[in-house]
Amino acid sequence: MRELKLSAQTQAIFDRTKSYAWTLNVYGLSQSRAEWLVKARTRARIHKAGVVPPYTNVYRRYVSELIRVFRSETGERLIAGIKLTMRKWVNFGLDQALLEGLLSDCFLRFEQQGYAMPKAKKLGKPAKPPRRRRTSYEDALKRGRATLRAGSTVKEQVSLQEQGAALASAIARALKPVLAERGITGRGMIPYFNFAQQLGRLSRKFGGKSLQMAAADIIDYHEAKSLGRDALRAIAATLFGVDVSS
Repeated sequence: MRELKLSAQTQAIFDRTKSYAWTLNVYGLSQSRAEWLVKARTRARIHKAGVVPPYTNVYRRYVSELIRVFRSETGERLIAGIKLTMRKWVNFGLDQALLEGLLSDCFLRFEQQGYAMPKAKKLGKPAKPPRRRRTSYEDALKRGRATLRAGSTVKEQVSLQEQGAALASAIARALKPVLAERGITGRGMIPYFNFAQQLGRLSRKFGGKSLQMAAADIIDYHEAKSLGRDALRAIAATLFGVDVSS
């Protein structure tokens, strides 16, 4: 790789970047704001160098890319990014002396904006964030944060939700000993609970042979999802009285 021979002025910029522990204020600034800061200086230098259209736009693109490096990098990464950008445009045939002059314009203008001084750290424990008030299901319905079914009132839907929560709690209580006998505890219970809830909904819609056939289908489905067939059959028999022996 061909080495770039940098001017003493450019090397001084790199040395200053290395020696300062602080970060230029341009770091994190918006692209449009940073470009506005150097626009007058860089365009004057391009014009003074005798560059004519459309080549003026090529040098402006270099300046724009250079600014992007100043905005996103600091320290050694900033130096490496500048060198890489300069090498790219030198390889495109641009005049290196002019590129280094534009770098000098940008750096001096950004340095005029100052450096971000390190902020003093506050001693003591950080303040705890305020606790958010828990919104009830009824409030969520009234505020439109939960969907109200067509033809249903808030009171009716809240009542249905309470009934569903009570059924889920009853299923969870009955499910725990069935799974504990088979060594299934903790997070391993969750997919079996989902199965039990699904079978519970079916038991409220069907009965007899229809329920038995539906239970057999969802047992096969959940077994395909790596759940134990023995545990699934035990849940069906113990919680819902459905015998799926085949």
